[in-house]
Amino acid sequence: MQISPQATHLNHQSLGSFKALFATLEAPTSVQGVYRAEFVGPAWLRWIAPKGLWLLGLGGWCGKDFAADGTGINLLRRGDMVIRRFPIRVALVVSRVDGRPCQAVTYPEINPWPWPRVTDELRQLDERTLLGLTFFKMGPLARLPLPFLLHQEP
Repeated sequence: MQISPQATHLNHQSLGSFKALFATLEAPTSVQGVYRAEFVGPAWLRWIAPKGLWLLGLGGWCGKDFAADGTGINLLRRGDMVIRRFPIRVALVVSRVDGRPCQAVTYPEINPWPWPRVTDELRQLDERTLLGLTFFKMGPLARLPLPFLLHQEP
């Protein structure tokens, strides 16, 4: 997979810098369509995140598909196929980062553990790219935002 220009820059940032960057961005008014995922951040995080997602049932995560009604689904790559797994909801909420609006992706209780305790906050990085921060609502992970990008597909 080719690294995007946005990721090239962000991959040189410390994990702690992502909250500050997120605070400078605006919430998209809505999210709709298919978005391709890209892991960003320090090399250790980009190495461990895909492996950790396999352990949590989202192995091969490659994006999200958002519907106009605020629902959506995660996209997972399995060989040459993309499958849809773990339904999501998206809504404009107050960010835990800075108290300003963001689009938040939540995982309904029908999803397996730990996903109902996970929230992805999204803000607009550029015209077609969202910066996401994943927060686990448990233990020490609650204070550790895990960054990723979502690139809107044409």
